[in-house]
Amino acid sequence: MKKTLPSRSNFDSLRVRLLVLVLLAIVPPVILTVYGAWKERQQAIRMAEDNLQQLTQLAATSEARSIEGARQLLTVLSVIPELRGDAKTCGQFLGTILKKNEGYVNFGVAQLNGDVSCSALPLAEKTNLGDRPHFKRTVQDKTFSTGDYIMGRTVRKHTINLMYPIVGNGGDVQAVIFAALDLSVLDRFVSDIELPAGAVLVTADSNGTIIARRPNPEKWIGTRTPPSLFDVMIKVGFGTSALTDADGVTRLHAFAPVGTNNISNFKVSIGIPMDDIVAPANHLQMMELTTLAVIALLALIAAWFVGDVIILRRVKALVRTADQLAGGNLNARTGIKYGKEEISQLARAFDSMASSLQEHEAEREQSKAILFAEKERAQVTLESIADAVITTDKSGNIEYMNPVAENLTGWSKTEAEGLPSTRVFKIINGHTREPVPNPVELVFEQQTNVELIKDTVLLSRNGNEYAVEDSAAPIRDRDGKIIGVVLVFHDVSDSRKLAIQLSHQAAHDPLTGLFNRREFERRLEVAIDTLALQSKQHALLYMDLDQFKIVNDTCGHSAGDELLRQITALLQPLVRDSDTLARLGGDEFGAFLENCTPDSAVRIAEKLRQTICDFHFVWQDKIFPIGVSIGLVNFNSDALSLPDLLSAADAACYIAKDTGRNRVHIYRAEDHQLAQNQGEIKWNERIQKAFENDGFCLYSQEIVNIRRDNGSFFFDELRLYMTDDAGRLIPTTAFIPAAERYHYMPTIDRWVIRTVFAQQAASLLKSDGDLHVLLIKISGSSLDDETFIDFVREQFIHFALPYDSICFAIAETTAITNLTRALSFIDTLKPLGCRFALDDFGSGMSSFTYLKHLDVDFLKIDGGYIQGMENDPVDFAKIEAIQHISNVMGIKTIAPNVDSDAILKKLRSIGISYVQGSALHAKKPFYPPLDGK
Repeated sequence: MKKTLPSRSNFDSLRVRLLVLVLLAIVPPVILTVYGAWKERQQAIRMAEDNLQQLTQLAATSEARSIEGARQLLTVLSVIPELRGDAKTCGQFLGTILKKNEGYVNFGVAQLNGDVSCSALPLAEKTNLGDRPHFKRTVQDKTFSTGDYIMGRTVRKHTINLMYPIVGNGGDVQAVIFAALDLSVLDRFVSDIELPAGAVLVTADSNGTIIARRPNPEKWIGTRTPPSLFDVMIKVGFGTSALTDADGVTRLHAFAPVGTNNISNFKVSIGIPMDDIVAPANHLQMMELTTLAVIALLALIAAWFVGDVIILRRVKALVRTADQLAGGNLNARTGIKYGKEEISQLARAFDSMASSLQEHEAEREQSKAILFAEKERAQVTLESIADAVITTDKSGNIEYMNPVAENLTGWSKTEAEGLPSTRVFKIINGHTREPVPNPVELVFEQQTNVELIKDTVLLSRNGNEYAVEDSAAPIRDRDGKIIGVVLVFHDVSDSRKLAIQLSHQAAHDPLTGLFNRREFERRLEVAIDTLALQSKQHALLYMDLDQFKIVNDTCGHSAGDELLRQITALLQPLVRDSDTLARLGGDEFGAFLENCTPDSAVRIAEKLRQTICDFHFVWQDKIFPIGVSIGLVNFNSDALSLPDLLSAADAACYIAKDTGRNRVHIYRAEDHQLAQNQGEIKWNERIQKAFENDGFCLYSQEIVNIRRDNGSFFFDELRLYMTDDAGRLIPTTAFIPAAERYHYMPTIDRWVIRTVFAQQAASLLKSDGDLHVLLIKISGSSLDDETFIDFVREQFIHFALPYDSICFAIAETTAITNLTRALSFIDTLKPLGCRFALDDFGSGMSSFTYLKHLDVDFLKIDGGYIQGMENDPVDFAKIEAIQHISNVMGIKTIAPNVDSDAILKKLRSIGISYVQGSALHAKKPFYPPLDGK
């Protein structure tokens, strides 16, 4: 059957590849031909450069001669006496000179201030040359100078000014003689030079203005030289360069200066079209390439027919067999069984491959079955996991969603397939409500794994909103190219609500809901720092209830807590929205009045005082009048630090109490001295003195095990005291508030730990093996110190102290307000063996709520409940509830303040684990036990 043209001209065929080999054989001669022509062109360019450089130098020399002639003329004229006469005589003389010298349009004399005093031509107006650079150069250097292009004001011709100094007998310059040279004369010198066809000659002054040109000088003189040409003229000076001119023609330019620097700053350029230079070489190259093309055509025709007879027939047999195998006919064979050349060997190998395909077909079917089973298992896994999973294709369109993803997005898998992920997975920022970048799109942009930003909310199709956290990762093929994205996310609404709640608790007092001391001090410190940048007027109120202790002692903690809540309700409406009201501890409140004038601060303070004074607290059948003492500090600079400011407010509050209570006292500088004399406010100095004079000491009190199932070890609690000048013990309740206020607690806690660890290590070396556990209290300030955990671990290592010999106690209110820090402290040291106790348990409003989040070993019940349980059934019931919850959670209880046998008996009946108090053991100085106890 006759073959059609398309089959013969298939450019992927073997025949074409043979032809390509023939063409490749022609490539070396072609390359040599092109290279030879290139060498010819380079030779032609070099010759043209030499000739062009000589021609340019000739033009520059011609123009320099015309300027040199002018210099010589001015040199002669500068000594003529007539130039020093009056303006009329001078002008007549210069007029005569102008008539005798063709090519000049004017002569004149200028005084040293630049005014033209005489001129060959009458001047229409007063002329001053003082601002011209060449005039200044002539006066300064006392030498000849050439000016740049100007249009003559009187004669209206293209000119350049030439100047020469008129020097007196003493050698000083008295005036300057100038000549205006008509540029047509300069151009006439150039016209005598025979330029090649298509050549362009340009002479430019130092500003790039054309002062001579061939051809068409009348069109170009006075215009600007193209920037590209002028830049090279300045940089090269003397040489050649190829440039594309403004007319679009690429020319080889040669450059030369017009004379030396003392003659002019002019540059000359002559350019010849590059095409004219290389035209002979290009013609020769075209002739040689044409000859090679004819030879190549003949070789291709011969290869066409020879390849068809010798090679193509066998190759077609291979192709035909391959088509049959591709169609599923594994019995097809080439039929080529003889021959030793490569194609015959390939045919026999091809037949062998077909036989192997038949053998492996069964194995392939089995592999398909295994792959299907694996896919089913993966599908079941994705359907069963708790996280939502979405996969997309390489365009970001959804391919798969598991049931969790369907539930959260509100889209079924069938509805979502093929839709863009941005339409199904709609997310916004939970605070700003602004759209959040889609993680699938971020994966395609960044080519790596991404995670959602914090506070992301998923908008479900059904209108629900879910706080979500997610990650997205690229799906890659074997070559590493991204073919899709897998998006995994889960609902974190509950945990995020808890985090918000914990954040609120960290900054608020759990009893009153007001800001706590830490947040109050933080805001106050920010305001102090801001005053360094912008001065504002602020006020600080320090409030101390006058009758709170009477209510607390008479009616118990419950009444005191209720009083604080009611006082809070009274105070909150009286402060502005911009103000910060906080409970600083006990019955102390603080108010930070931002942007408040002293007069306004006094009015607000008086309003607060009067409101509390008018309030009467009612508890059961008792009525208590309440008052408040307020210390007021006005400040408008950062001169006072935070401790200084708090100390000043405390001093003012003390003065208010000391002068009769229930009043407002505005702080004055002498208040600190008064408070110091009364011994109430200088805890800062006293604590500092205790550090310097070793004024701290530790006492221990045994914690007794009253249940047999609690395990066997010795248990002591350590209490910190400070000694005064007389050696009397000062309890912690007296100086700890001041230590916290002046930020001494981290230092005190570190002193306690170093002291206890050292004595405990010495004690364990002398013990008989019985475990002796010491309970150490940790303050909230130390928990806030990021380096405190590392310090504790370093002390354990330094003293080689067993971790299980120490029990750390954290107050319940401290743990709640510093929950994140407390959890980190416990989670770091508890796995090492340390024990933990929650101190003053029951004093907070949410004791049981947070207990499940704190992995503690002991609950040390609030001592107020222990003291009141003998007569108050409510306190007794609270202790019973605490014991019951502790049993359920596997936590041991410790009851402090056990000062009578009756209380001890009641505690035994409840099932309390450990007790502590004067009814069992008195406190004693802490020292290392000598006999293992």
